[in-house]
Amino acid sequence: MRNITKFAFALLAGALLLACKKDEPCKVSFPVSAVYLSDWGESTAIKLNLTNVNYITVSSATNGWKAEVDRPSRTLSITAPESADAEGAALSSIITLSASSPSGDMTSASLYAYIVNGTVDLSENGTHSNCYVITQPNTRYRFNASLKGESDERLATASIGIVWQSKTSLVKYLTLDDGYADFYIDSDTDDSDRITNGNALIAAYNSAGNIIWSWHLWLTREDPRTENISTYSNGLTFMNYNLGAFANSDESTDKDEILASYGLYYQWGRKDPFMRPRHYDCADNSDEILYNAKGRYFYITVAKTSASTGTMAYATAHPTVLLSSPEGNRGDWLYGAGDDALWGANAGKTVNDPCPKGWRVPSKEAFTVLDIATAEDNMELDLARKIFGWNLTDKGNSQKHFYTGAGYRSYFDGVLSNVNYKEQYPHTPVPWVGYYWTNGAGANSTGCAMFFDLNTSRATINDFNPVSQEYRANAMQVRCVKE
Repeated sequence: MRNITKFAFALLAGALLLACKKDEPCKVSFPVSAVYLSDWGESTAIKLNLTNVNYITVSSATNGWKAEVDRPSRTLSITAPESADAEGAALSSIITLSASSPSGDMTSASLYAYIVNGTVDLSENGTHSNCYVITQPNTRYRFNASLKGESDERLATASIGIVWQSKTSLVKYLTLDDGYADFYIDSDTDDSDRITNGNALIAAYNSAGNIIWSWHLWLTREDPRTENISTYSNGLTFMNYNLGAFANSDESTDKDEILASYGLYYQWGRKDPFMRPRHYDCADNSDEILYNAKGRYFYITVAKTSASTGTMAYATAHPTVLLSSPEGNRGDWLYGAGDDALWGANAGKTVNDPCPKGWRVPSKEAFTVLDIATAEDNMELDLARKIFGWNLTDKGNSQKHFYTGAGYRSYFDGVLSNVNYKEQYPHTPVPWVGYYWTNGAGANSTGCAMFFDLNTSRATINDFNPVSQEYRANAMQVRCVKE
């Protein structure tokens, strides 16, 4: 039996005004979006906000849950089933209240009841970050939404909301509670013991409704910080997952495993991610389908860098706008003079670093210990095309580490590309290419990245460059390294 410790009641909908007269509003609402108890069989009571209500009752409470309204004290009492074995008991319930005004007008309000595994403070003891890894299902999560990244700089957060998520209802009942983002993560519909893989972007808004900061939620069934790591001969410990990915395909030719190993895409120096491809081979250059808080399709936009858009302030306030640099700005999304310290270089992790707490974008020299070994270089071409990536070999200890050839988003227009276009190759371009950012700065406002490709020619000429200089407006993969 699962060790259930708490359950949460989250607001399904606000009071629904049905037929009340304008001069006699009839309203029922809840003061909080979630109420938490410690175990089965326990009860709690919450105060109701009632306006012009003459009569109120619980019209339904499903799945073995009990609820009762005390009209004089304006209190709703809710009790969980006695145990998981109780007849009809379930992990969730919908509790509905019905009310009427003295004139007979009716209104109703409903909330969900969930049994959850507990509460996790993602930012506990100063562990606040730009990215939070979430692995436990049926859990209430929260983090400090009043701090920028891993700094102590305060935010004037007036509200909080979901900007996008990779599945509808991936993040449920997000609210701002005393400066904390508070939300519920459900289990996978096909496996109640596991989480649904996905990504989401949560934003803080000021009183004017403008975004002042945003955070990436990385939902993955296996913790990439502990279960999938490797230490290279240079002493650096890397995640085996790309940032925002759910697996490492490790030379598999399975299409689903390849797609799961794609991470999110980042412009050099920015903290906010851009979506993955919809198909494992970037077919039609189509993007992964995302949803906004209302469950509608969400799309990133592309804007040309300029004196007004090409600033860190604009990038922070517009985390879903990919800033292109078609001509005249050295391929940088930051307009005018570049900033080599956005991801810290050798000065330490910055407030813009997209990796979780304790991890960071790798240094410029981090990948120099790797190379494409002769065995991989001589791989039969048809198989090499299908694996979408290389097993890169650590020259210091001969260990192999698979890196997905996940392509990039173009600095010119933001479009996904995963095809080798180099003009000197004698044959038709074929997939794939791999670009992985480092925090290092190159010449002429470029950023340094680890680059590899599948060459269309044969025999030991597949390209590998651990410090390739690339346009900063390109959006590329990140493989986080431990601090």
